[in-house]
Amino acid sequence: MTTLKKRSEFLAVAKGGRVGRRAFVLQGLKREADIPSRVGYTVTKKTGNSVVRSRIKRRLRAAVQALQLTDVPPQADFVLVGREAALSHPFENLVADLKSGLQQVLDPKAPQGNKRPPRRPRGSKPVTGRKQG
Repeated sequence: MTTLKKRSEFLAVAKGGRVGRRAFVLQGLKREADIPSRVGYTVTKKTGNSVVRSRIKRRLRAAVQALQLTDVPPQADFVLVGREAALSHPFENLVADLKSGLQQVLDPKAPQGNKRPPRRPRGSKPVTGRKQG
């Protein structure tokens, strides 16, 4: 699989589906063009120094290479956001999580991550049902 390189490509995929796993977050977006699937890798700086981040990306790249071509949905872009657990997670489980996530991230009926309640404005008091007392 070819890799995503431009920031605009990563931002476009971020608007698609999202599936969280222990070792990574998988983002995916179905494309209309008849181009093979592509994948991008990213690890945030809060995960660790550059050595740690590079090790995580290498493990994620190896997990993607371990997949069969039939495991990867065609005409889609994916982004793997690495977590620190990717270093200690068994490699077989990493590949299995990735395989199951690739199908789930493109399914619109599948539950998507990041469903947080809306934030309340600063300075406002939290709404409570009944006053205790």
